[in-house]
Amino acid sequence: MSAGGDETRRAMRRLIAELREFAARQGDEITARVMPRWVALRSKRVQKVFAELRPSRERIQVFVLPPRWELGDWTLASMAPISQGWGWFKSKFYVEGDGDVRSAIRLLRISYLYSLRSRKQ
Repeated sequence: MSAGGDETRRAMRRLIAELREFAARQGDEITARVMPRWVALRSKRVQKVFAELRPSRERIQVFVLPPRWELGDWTLASMAPISQGWGWFKSKFYVEGDGDVRSAIRLLRISYLYSLRSRKQ
């Protein structure tokens, strides 16, 4: 696989590892359901998927639960198109290299916390 593919795999591992550490500090565990074209991230505490990662050679497409306006001033995120069949994911963004990973982790943490909050309602 190309160097871009290696960078994408490293970014995926880093995203998942850091989210698992964050959830552990919340007394939770994150499971990753790995399928051929996507990875679903799920909180064990609330039994809910809070993000989906779709890696390619060049980048990672990420779908998260909160609508764009709930994510704050993050220029990385945009509205998720309902036409893709994932209407329950409100926002999406792309991770294109190491520079985007730190922002992606922040957005994924927000989606994780949003899933915890929305479960209580």
